[in-house]
Amino acid sequence: MNRILIVGIDTVAGRSLAEKLGGTCDVEGLWFGTPTIVSGCATARVNRKLLSEHVAHATTVVFCGAASQSSWNRGFGTFRPEEKWLKPCALAAKNSGTRLVFVSSDAVFAGPWVFHDDDSVSHSEESFARQLRGFESQVQALKNSLIVRTHILDGEGVVEHALRSVENGRTVSVDASTHATPVVQNEFASSLAECLKAGMTGYVNIAGAERTSPFQLVTMLATNLECDARRVVAKFNADQPVERSLRCRRLRTELNQRSSLLKDTLEQLADSVTARREQVTAA
Repeated sequence: MNRILIVGIDTVAGRSLAEKLGGTCDVEGLWFGTPTIVSGCATARVNRKLLSEHVAHATTVVFCGAASQSSWNRGFGTFRPEEKWLKPCALAAKNSGTRLVFVSSDAVFAGPWVFHDDDSVSHSEESFARQLRGFESQVQALKNSLIVRTHILDGEGVVEHALRSVENGRTVSVDASTHATPVVQNEFASSLAECLKAGMTGYVNIAGAERTSPFQLVTMLATNLECDARRVVAKFNADQPVERSLRCRRLRTELNQRSSLLKDTLEQLADSVTARREQVTAA
């Protein structure tokens, strides 16, 4: 039976993957800073001894650090989990022959093309993009490794914070310069689970099918939820568009998967916001 270790189960990517894989294989998780409990999955705080032991007994290790969060988020670009834990994780995987999967980011790109292929070399020269490629190179050096580039939307990111401001009657300025192809967490987890099952190696993009910006997404979501979308104001952080959109060709051609359309992403985001509202009302 496959044994999968998720390093960073306290990230959105890690937790969603653990929930998706639960019951289908033996899943364990190590968390960085936030104690995390997932049904059917043994978890513990990461330390060097546990990391080495768990990696040695795993079939596949999936590393979900700060790079796995939405590159739109305010705190993006600080990669403490990768800086502290990726190198020992890669070394342990090399010594034990364990397959390593690293969840990276669409922020390695900034243009000039609107959409970037799985193996695109049109890289951004921003300092955080160079950091990301450095982390990727540590993983790429290992046999049968997989690097996943993605853009996962979570409930605590820039989109959710902006929407809460609008709901509370405040005007909010939202970035209209940076474009991406975001995907919700359950769609990401489903696609990654299929990649793991297929034994995919190299680079793969997991993203939505359509390009948008934080401003466009918040405006559409506010309209969907019958909020005053006029309170969402475009803010241009760059002289020209920053293009991070991903084309998921390998998912389509090798796994016969279709990326989710923007309307589907909006519906799922709206459902999560509605669920949050109901929880607040019930409390």
